[in-house]
Amino acid sequence: MIVQLFRMFVPLVFSCAIAANVHATLELKKGDRISLVGAGMGSRMVHYGHFETELYLRFPALDLTIRNLCDEGNTPGFRPHPGRGQNGQYAFPGAKELIHKKLQASSGPKGHFETPDQWLTRLETDVVLAFFGFNSSFDGKRELGRFKKELDAFLKHTLSQKYNGKSAPKLALISPTALQPMPGVTSGSRQNANLILYVEGMRQVAKQNKVLFVDAFSPSNAWYADGKPHTVDGALLNDLGYRKLAPFLGDSIFG
Repeated sequence: MIVQLFRMFVPLVFSCAIAANVHATLELKKGDRISLVGAGMGSRMVHYGHFETELYLRFPALDLTIRNLCDEGNTPGFRPHPGRGQNGQYAFPGAKELIHKKLQASSGPKGHFETPDQWLTRLETDVVLAFFGFNSSFDGKRELGRFKKELDAFLKHTLSQKYNGKSAPKLALISPTALQPMPGVTSGSRQNANLILYVEGMRQVAKQNKVLFVDAFSPSNAWYADGKPHTVDGALLNDLGYRKLAPFLGDSIFG
């Protein structure tokens, strides 16, 4: 049943993604500072320079600055770090009440590591690229409504800031890629069924906030069709996966 639903929804999601992104891209200006926030898919880009290379090849005269603030385990409202104080574990005011209850434990961290907003402000961020959804999708359908509220609050908060001191950041929300079936590791069917729900939820929230949404789930399934390994374990992209992701993001976000 899950596989049948998966096959039914993927073409629909892919066609909707194309329609949603045809006329909605972000315009870069000379000297723009781009900051990546989010979880694992963004975080692992520090090991593969394809996306940064793609942008510098496309816009060699713009003198762009790119900084990656992603970290494994992050959600829109929860950004844990052992060097932050207790209140600094949450990405924006009110986030604690919106995140999953299992992430609201009092862990007692100490330190003066910058909060997400402080970090983005020090970097004078003009463009925010947000990679969320994968971690949250493991909570399944029962937590989808809560996740959408958390994501909605994150988008609204981000758009209300002026990290560069002048204007609200240009913002794009990027979905997770699909799990690649790997014999002996995972079929991907169960988690992909959850991911479809969360990708669609992200699309809805982005549309409500007039934020550019990039569906990376659907095209990644097309990449896997050649039978080559694009991931190291079904979930985490390898070098080939990031080589394909880079131009896709370039086209989808910046045109």
